[in-house]
Amino acid sequence: MTKQQKLLTMNLFLLTFVLGTSEFVMVGLLSEVALDMKITISAAGSLVTFFALSFAIGTPVFTALFSRFSKYPLILTLIGVFIVGNIITAISGSYGLLLVSRVITAVVTGVLIALAMAVASETMPIDKRGPVISIIFTGFTVASVLGVPLGTFIGQWGGWSMAYWFTTTLGIVSLIISFATIPRGLKGTRSSLKKQLKLFAYPRIVLAFFIPALSIAATYSVYTYLAPLLQNVLFVSARYISLVFLLYGIVSIFSTLIGGKLAVYDGMGKIRYVFLAQAVILASLYFTPHSCFLVYYCAILCVYENEVNHDHQSKGTI
Repeated sequence: MTKQQKLLTMNLFLLTFVLGTSEFVMVGLLSEVALDMKITISAAGSLVTFFALSFAIGTPVFTALFSRFSKYPLILTLIGVFIVGNIITAISGSYGLLLVSRVITAVVTGVLIALAMAVASETMPIDKRGPVISIIFTGFTVASVLGVPLGTFIGQWGGWSMAYWFTTTLGIVSLIISFATIPRGLKGTRSSLKKQLKLFAYPRIVLAFFIPALSIAATYSVYTYLAPLLQNVLFVSARYISLVFLLYGIVSIFSTLIGGKLAVYDGMGKIRYVFLAQAVILASLYFTPHSCFLVYYCAILCVYENEVNHDHQSKGTI
C-alpha cells in the first residue's frame, strides 16, 4: 500500500469512529436528556429507536439516490451535513428538534458508511481490500471502547449537549482530513433501489438479513437502557457510568477476536448454541433487576454473545 492509501485508510477509520461515537453516545446520556427535556426515560430511548429506524430505512434509499454523484464532493457534503446535525442536536431546546436532528444524522451516517466501503473497494489493492475494510469497521468498536465512555463523561461533566459539541469537533477534524485524503477521481455509479429490493426475493438472503437483525436488536434493547437501569434501579452513581461503558467496549473487542477464531471451524454450525446462550442471558436479566453485580455481569455476557454472533455471521455463509 502507498502512503496515500494508508492515510486514506486511517481517515476512513476515523470517520467510522466519529460516526459510531455520535450514534451511540446518546445511550450513555438518556437520564440526563430525559431530565433536561422533562420527558420520560422511554421517550428519551425513542431517540435511539428513531435513529436506528432512520438508519435502516434511509441508508439504502439515499445511497441509491446519491450513487450517481462523484464520491469526493458527496462525502465532504455529507460530513458537513453530519456536523450541522450534531450542532442542531447540541443546541436543541425541544424534544421535537432533537428528534429531527437525530433522524438527519442517522440517514447521513448510513450513507457515509456505505461510501466509506465503496471508496475502500475502489482505491485499495485487491489483496488489501478485506483487511482495510475490517480496519474501517473497527472504528465502530473503538467508538464503543473510547468514544462513548469519553462522550458520556463529557456529557455528565458539562451537560449532555456538551457531548455533541465534542462529536461536532470530531466531525470537523474528519472533514479537514477527508478534504486532503479522499481521491478526487472517484466517479459515481448509477444504482437502483428497485434492484436492491429484489434481493429480498431470495429466502436465503432474507434469512441472512433477519438473523443478525434480531440478534443485534435483542442486545441493543439492553444496551440502550443500561445507563438508566444502573442509575435509577440499582442507584449506581452517575460518575461510574462512563467506566461501565468503557468495560462494555473492552469486552466487545475480546469477543470479536474470539468470535473470529470460532468462525474458522464450522462457525455457522456453532452459532445456534451462541444464540441459545444469548437468549438465556437476556432472560436472566428479568430475574436479576436488583443485583448490581448480576445485572452488569449479564449485560457484559450479552454484548459478548452479540459480538461473537456478529463475527460468526460476517465470516460464515448461510
